[in-house]
This record gives sequence, structure tokens and C-alpha cells, in this order.
Amino acid sequence: MQEAGIALLLALARVLLGSLVVWLLVRLLRSRLRRFDRRSGAALGRDARIVPLLLSSLASLGYLAMVVWGWRSLVRSWEVLRVDPGPDRLVEGAALLVATVLVVRLINRSLLLLLERSLQRLGREEQTSTLRALAPMIRALFWGLGTLVFLQKQGVPLGAVYASLAGAGIGIGLALRGPMSHFINYLTIVIDKPFQIGDLIGFADVLGPVERVGIRSSSIRSLSGERIVIGNEELLQKTIRNFGDLPRRRVAHTLRLSDRMAADKAASIAGLVEGVVRAHPPATFDHCHFIRFVEGALEFQFVFFVPESDVTVYLDLQQAINLGILEAFQSQGIDFAPSPQDPASPRISPAPG
Repeated sequence: MQEAGIALLLALARVLLGSLVVWLLVRLLRSRLRRFDRRSGAALGRDARIVPLLLSSLASLGYLAMVVWGWRSLVRSWEVLRVDPGPDRLVEGAALLVATVLVVRLINRSLLLLLERSLQRLGREEQTSTLRALAPMIRALFWGLGTLVFLQKQGVPLGAVYASLAGAGIGIGLALRGPMSHFINYLTIVIDKPFQIGDLIGFADVLGPVERVGIRSSSIRSLSGERIVIGNEELLQKTIRNFGDLPRRRVAHTLRLSDRMAADKAASIAGLVEGVVRAHPPATFDHCHFIRFVEGALEFQFVFFVPESDVTVYLDLQQAINLGILEAFQSQGIDFAPSPQDPASPRISPAPG
């Protein structure tokens, strides 16, 4: 009995001494990190939430290791425990279970924090809501892996378990083929970002701003007002023109003017067009040139830029510039050429006065 008491005291002393060492090491690491934080002028805060989480988990694992160390010393010193392996296996199993829980919790929390911070640094903060929606699935995956590792360490035959999981996976995959396909298409739009809510997009004969991106379908409000709902899978198979991502819009127009125009008037066209464009900011004039002779007409091309992607701003400027050019040409007696389909088109007469 005296031998058992001495063994128990030695085991408790080792547990307490080891735990004290772990506590001092963790405290030292925390003080060093805080000192470095103050010296660098940064703040741990949200960017380094993983550091205290890691220290806390390491401290818990350290305390657990000291308990196992104390138990090992007790088993070596107490003959009764060496004869009956039951208590030793029970303690080892409990320690492994606690260690597995601590490690899986650490992986789940640190991985989600790292993914969330990475999205914020990449400027994709709107996708953090998607990450939070996927968080239960990620946690369940790692908890499942942790459970399999624990059972395997305990000597549980997992052949039947793996076969059952494979069969269940095939059945679940067939049952969820449609929903999973919709979900993957939704993730493709969210992560790859071919368009975002509010962007003006065009595909096939549809043109309009995106109103909603759902898991199964997306909604586009056409310029004529109706709401168009299209499946994400079908939408991703089309060629999408995203007008909402234009840093600036290049606008090129061709003017067909009468070939009976005098040379001095033809030379003044570029100046007239430039003056009209510059009178309508924020449009930026680029060039205007007499490009070629065609049957019954002189063709001029002019280009200007609109430094906004908003289609309404673009259409307003284009209308104002077209009206300004029409007014300038009328005042100078410059006629447009009739179109090839309508050779008898009326000529534009000069404005009175």
C-alpha cells in the first residue's frame, strides 16, 4: 500500500510540475507576442485571432500530455496496473479521444479563420457569407475524418465501415446529383465572378442588369422591363458580355455625308465633331477622320470615350452628341448621304437664320 501511495504522489508531482512548465511556456509565448505586437505598432485583433487560438489549443494538448506522462509513471511504479491492462487502455483511449477533439477543433477554427481572412485580403468580402454557409459542411468533414482516425487507433476494423461509406456515398451522390450540380454552378459564379449583382450583362438576345444570383438560377431585368430567370448551368454555357466591368466605354460611329460636299466643308467636319463631343463631358474626344469614298457618299469615322460603365450615362451622352452633330451640320448646310437602300432619302436643309 505504501508503494502505491508513493507511486501516486510521484505521478501527481510529475503532472503538476509538467503542467506548471506548460503554463509558463504558454505565458512566455504570449508575453513575447504582445511585446512584438507593441514594438511593431500593429494590433493582433482580427488578423491574428488564430494566434491565441493556437496557443490555447497547444496549452490544452500540453496539459493532456502531462496527465498521460503521470499516468505512465504510475503504471510503471504500481504492479497492480501492470498486471491488469484494462485501466491503462481506458485512460489511453480517453486521452486519445480528448486529443482528437482538440486537434479537430483547432483545424476547423483555424482553417475557417484563414479562409475568411484570405477572402478579405483578396477583396472578396461578399463571399464570406458563402464561406459561413459552407462552414457546417467543412466542420462535419473534419469531424468525420477525426472519428475514423480515432477508431483506427483503437483497433476497430474499418473495412466494413469504409465499404458502407462507399456504398452510401454512391447512393447519396446519385440522389443529390441535381442539387450538387446546381450548387457547384452557384459556387462557380460566386468564386469565378463572371458577373455580380448590378452588372449589365448580355447573352443571346438578352441585355439587362443582374438582380439576383441564386443557388439554382439567376434573375436579369431586361431593358424592356420584364424579369428573365435563367438556370445557372444554362447561363454559364453561354457567352456572357459583361458591360458592368468596363473601366471606360469606347464609342465609334460612322457618318455618311453627301459626296457633293465642297472640300473646305469636308475639312471642317473633324473640327465640328470634336467641338460637339468636347461640349458634352465626361465624354472624351479621341479622333475624327475622313476615311474613304463610297458610292454616293463620303464616310467619316469619329471615336469618343465614356469614362463610366453605366449604360444610362452612355446612352444619354450618345443622344446628346448625336443631336449636337445634327444641329451643327444643319447650321452649316451639311447634308447626309442617302442610304443605299433608300436613294431618295430627303436632304437636310440648313436651319433658318
